Amino acid sequence: MKKPKSSEQDGPVEATRERILNVAARLFTERGFAGTSMRQIAGEASVPLSSINYHFGSKQALMESVYGRMLDSVGRRDYLDKLQAEAGERPLTVAEIVRAYMGSALRLTKKDSMSGALFRQLMARAFFEPGDPAESFFPAQFEKDTDRYKEALMRALPHLDEAEVVWRMYWFVGLMAYVLGGKDIMRMKARYGLPDADDPERILERMVPFVVSAMEAPRNPA
Repeated sequence: MKKPKSSEQDGPVEATRERILNVAARLFTERGFAGTSMRQIAGEASVPLSSINYHFGSKQALMESVYGRMLDSVGRRDYLDKLQAEAGERPLTVAEIVRAYMGSALRLTKKDSMSGALFRQLMARAFFEPGDPAESFFPAQFEKDTDRYKEALMRALPHLDEAEVVWRMYWFVGLMAYVLGGKDIMRMKARYGLPDADDPERILERMVPFVVSAMEAPRNPA
Protein backbone atom coordinates (compact mmCIF):
# COMPACT_ATOMS: atom_id res chain seq x y z
CA MET A 1 0.00 0.00 0.00
CA LYS A 2 1.31 3.43 -0.96
CA LYS A 3 1.94 5.60 2.08
CA PRO A 4 -0.40 8.61 2.08
CA LYS A 5 1.02 12.08 2.27
CA SER A 6 0.75 13.75 5.65
CA SER A 7 -1.89 16.44 5.71
CA GLU A 8 -2.15 19.49 7.94
CA GLN A 9 -4.95 17.71 9.77
CA ASP A 10 -3.01 14.50 10.26
CA GLY A 11 0.32 16.06 11.16
CA PRO A 12 3.47 13.89 11.23
CA VAL A 13 2.70 10.22 10.77
CA GLU A 14 4.05 9.08 14.14
CA ALA A 15 2.29 11.87 16.02
CA THR A 16 -0.96 10.90 14.32
CA ARG A 17 -0.53 7.28 15.31
CA GLU A 18 0.15 8.21 18.93
CA ARG A 19 -2.88 10.52 19.03
CA ILE A 20 -5.08 7.71 17.74
CA LEU A 21 -3.70 5.31 20.36
CA ASN A 22 -4.26 7.79 23.18
CA VAL A 23 -7.85 8.49 22.13
CA ALA A 24 -8.60 4.80 21.58
CA ALA A 25 -7.26 3.89 25.05
CA ARG A 26 -9.51 6.51 26.66
CA LEU A 27 -12.64 5.59 24.69
CA PHE A 28 -12.16 1.84 25.15
CA THR A 29 -11.91 2.56 28.88
CA GLU A 30 -14.95 4.82 29.02
CA ARG A 31 -17.25 2.91 26.67
CA GLY A 32 -15.79 -0.57 26.35
CA PHE A 33 -14.51 -2.31 23.24
CA ALA A 34 -17.94 -3.15 21.82
CA GLY A 35 -19.31 0.33 22.64
CA THR A 36 -16.58 2.22 20.79
CA SER A 37 -16.62 2.66 17.02
CA MET A 38 -13.74 3.49 14.73
CA ARG A 39 -15.68 6.57 13.59
CA GLN A 40 -15.90 7.84 17.19
CA ILE A 41 -12.15 7.38 17.63
CA ALA A 42 -11.47 9.20 14.36
CA GLY A 43 -13.70 12.10 15.37
CA GLU A 44 -12.11 12.62 18.78
CA ALA A 45 -8.60 12.18 17.39
CA SER A 46 -9.39 14.69 14.62
CA VAL A 47 -8.20 12.37 11.87
CA PRO A 48 -9.95 10.85 8.85
CA LEU A 49 -11.34 7.35 9.35
CA SER A 50 -9.05 6.28 6.52
CA SER A 51 -6.07 7.31 8.64
CA ILE A 52 -7.01 4.81 11.38
CA ASN A 53 -7.57 2.11 8.79
CA TYR A 54 -4.16 2.87 7.28
CA HIS A 55 -2.29 2.75 10.59
CA PHE A 56 -4.13 -0.19 12.19
CA GLY A 57 -6.47 -1.85 9.70
CA SER A 58 -9.22 -2.83 12.16
CA LYS A 59 -10.60 -2.09 15.61
CA GLN A 60 -9.22 -5.41 16.85
CA ALA A 61 -5.73 -4.49 15.63
CA LEU A 62 -6.06 -1.05 17.18
CA MET A 63 -6.90 -2.55 20.59
CA GLU A 64 -3.96 -4.94 20.18
CA SER A 65 -1.73 -1.91 19.66
CA VAL A 66 -3.13 -0.14 22.73
CA TYR A 67 -2.27 -3.12 24.92
CA GLY A 68 0.96 -3.84 23.09
CA ARG A 69 2.24 -0.35 23.81
CA MET A 70 1.55 -0.82 27.51
CA LEU A 71 3.06 -4.29 27.72
CA ASP A 72 6.17 -3.29 25.79
CA SER A 73 6.66 -0.25 28.00
CA VAL A 74 7.30 -2.33 31.11
CA GLY A 75 9.38 -5.11 29.57
CA ARG A 76 7.15 -7.96 30.76
CA ARG A 77 9.01 -10.43 28.52
CA ASP A 78 12.47 -9.08 29.37
CA TYR A 79 11.82 -9.37 33.11
CA LEU A 80 11.00 -13.07 32.95
CA ASP A 81 13.97 -13.68 30.64
CA LYS A 82 16.24 -11.90 33.12
CA LEU A 83 15.05 -14.05 36.02
CA GLN A 84 15.51 -17.26 34.03
CA ALA A 85 18.99 -16.22 32.89
CA GLU A 86 20.02 -15.53 36.48
CA ALA A 87 18.59 -18.89 37.63
CA GLY A 88 20.55 -20.83 35.00
CA GLU A 89 19.57 -24.51 35.08
CA ARG A 90 17.57 -24.05 38.27
CA PRO A 91 13.80 -23.78 37.74
CA LEU A 92 12.38 -20.54 39.05
CA THR A 93 10.42 -20.86 42.26
CA VAL A 94 6.67 -20.30 42.27
CA ALA A 95 7.18 -17.20 44.41
CA GLU A 96 9.62 -15.73 41.88
CA ILE A 97 7.23 -16.35 39.00
CA VAL A 98 4.21 -14.97 40.84
CA ARG A 99 6.11 -11.84 41.89
CA ALA A 100 7.35 -11.33 38.32
CA TYR A 101 3.87 -11.64 36.86
CA MET A 102 2.26 -9.41 39.46
CA GLY A 103 5.12 -6.93 39.37
CA SER A 104 4.79 -6.36 35.63
CA ALA A 105 1.10 -5.59 36.06
CA LEU A 106 1.85 -3.25 38.95
CA ARG A 107 4.40 -1.34 36.87
CA LEU A 108 1.73 -0.79 34.23
CA THR A 109 -0.45 1.03 36.78
CA LYS A 110 2.40 3.47 37.41
CA LYS A 111 3.30 4.37 33.82
CA ASP A 112 3.40 8.10 33.09
CA SER A 113 2.00 7.52 29.60
CA MET A 114 -1.22 6.13 31.01
CA SER A 115 -2.48 6.85 34.50
CA GLY A 116 -2.88 3.99 36.94
CA ALA A 117 -6.61 4.65 37.17
CA LEU A 118 -7.00 4.51 33.38
CA PHE A 119 -5.11 1.24 33.12
CA ARG A 120 -7.11 -0.35 35.94
CA GLN A 121 -10.36 0.68 34.26
CA LEU A 122 -9.19 -0.67 30.92
CA MET A 123 -8.27 -4.00 32.48
CA ALA A 124 -11.62 -4.14 34.28
CA ARG A 125 -13.35 -3.60 30.94
CA ALA A 126 -11.31 -6.32 29.25
CA PHE A 127 -11.83 -8.93 31.97
CA PHE A 128 -15.29 -8.25 33.35
CA GLU A 129 -17.44 -6.43 30.80
CA PRO A 130 -20.27 -8.67 29.57
CA GLY A 131 -21.05 -8.81 25.88
CA ASP A 132 -20.87 -10.80 22.70
CA PRO A 133 -17.82 -13.13 22.84
CA ALA A 134 -17.06 -12.16 19.25
CA GLU A 135 -16.69 -8.55 20.45
CA SER A 136 -14.64 -9.35 23.55
CA PHE A 137 -10.93 -8.70 23.49
CA PHE A 138 -7.85 -10.23 25.00
CA PRO A 139 -4.55 -9.08 23.49
CA ALA A 140 -2.49 -11.68 21.63
CA GLN A 141 0.73 -10.42 23.24
CA PHE A 142 -0.76 -10.91 26.70
CA GLU A 143 -1.74 -14.45 25.75
CA LYS A 144 1.78 -15.21 24.49
CA ASP A 145 3.36 -13.86 27.67
CA THR A 146 0.90 -15.80 29.81
CA ASP A 147 1.93 -18.98 27.95
CA ARG A 148 5.55 -18.30 28.86
CA TYR A 149 4.65 -17.90 32.53
CA LYS A 150 2.64 -21.11 32.32
CA GLU A 151 5.71 -22.97 31.06
CA ALA A 152 7.80 -21.56 33.91
CA LEU A 153 5.15 -22.63 36.44
CA MET A 154 5.01 -26.14 34.99
CA ARG A 155 8.77 -26.46 35.58
CA ALA A 156 8.33 -25.16 39.13
CA LEU A 157 5.38 -27.50 39.84
CA PRO A 158 6.34 -30.91 38.42
CA HIS A 159 3.72 -32.65 40.60
CA LEU A 160 0.93 -30.97 38.62
CA ASP A 161 -0.16 -31.65 35.05
CA GLU A 162 -0.71 -28.88 32.53
CA ALA A 163 -4.47 -28.70 33.02
CA GLU A 164 -4.09 -28.23 36.78
CA VAL A 165 -1.47 -25.51 36.34
CA VAL A 166 -3.71 -23.68 33.86
CA TRP A 167 -6.70 -23.89 36.22
CA ARG A 168 -4.65 -22.40 39.04
CA MET A 169 -3.33 -19.66 36.77
CA TYR A 170 -6.91 -18.96 35.70
CA TRP A 171 -7.93 -18.29 39.31
CA PHE A 172 -4.75 -16.35 40.06
CA VAL A 173 -5.00 -14.04 37.05
CA GLY A 174 -8.71 -13.52 37.73
CA LEU A 175 -7.97 -12.55 41.32
CA MET A 176 -5.25 -10.13 40.21
CA ALA A 177 -7.54 -8.58 37.59
CA TYR A 178 -10.24 -8.17 40.24
CA VAL A 179 -7.85 -6.32 42.53
CA LEU A 180 -6.24 -4.15 39.84
CA GLY A 181 -9.63 -3.43 38.30
CA GLY A 182 -10.78 -1.83 41.55
CA LYS A 183 -13.84 -4.08 41.81
CA ASP A 184 -14.82 -4.22 45.48
CA ILE A 185 -18.20 -5.82 44.84
CA MET A 186 -18.69 -6.86 48.46
CA ARG A 187 -17.54 -3.45 49.77
CA MET A 188 -15.31 -5.29 52.24
CA LYS A 189 -12.43 -2.81 52.10
CA ALA A 190 -14.62 0.03 53.34
CA ARG A 191 -16.78 -2.06 55.68
CA TYR A 192 -13.83 -3.47 57.61
CA GLY A 193 -11.44 -0.56 57.20
CA LEU A 194 -8.76 -2.77 55.69
CA PRO A 195 -5.23 -1.35 55.86
CA ASP A 196 -3.43 -0.55 52.59
CA ALA A 197 -6.78 -0.63 50.72
CA ASP A 198 -5.68 2.23 48.45
CA ASP A 199 -2.12 1.02 47.87
CA PRO A 200 -1.97 -1.44 44.92
CA GLU A 201 1.64 -2.36 45.69
CA ARG A 202 0.85 -3.36 49.28
CA ILE A 203 -2.31 -5.19 48.19
CA LEU A 204 -0.39 -7.24 45.63
CA GLU A 205 2.34 -7.93 48.19
CA ARG A 206 -0.31 -9.30 50.54
CA MET A 207 -1.54 -11.53 47.72
CA VAL A 208 1.83 -13.20 47.11
CA PRO A 209 1.81 -15.75 49.98
CA PHE A 210 -1.89 -16.47 49.36
CA VAL A 211 -1.33 -17.16 45.66
CA VAL A 212 1.90 -19.10 46.16
CA SER A 213 0.24 -21.38 48.74
CA ALA A 214 -2.62 -22.07 46.36
CA MET A 215 -0.30 -22.74 43.42
CA GLU A 216 1.91 -25.11 45.41
CA ALA A 217 -0.94 -27.06 47.04
CA PRO A 218 -1.05 -30.79 46.26
CA ARG A 219 -3.65 -31.82 43.76
CA ASN A 220 -6.77 -33.30 45.35
CA PRO A 221 -7.36 -36.91 44.36
CA ALA A 222 -10.12 -37.30 41.76
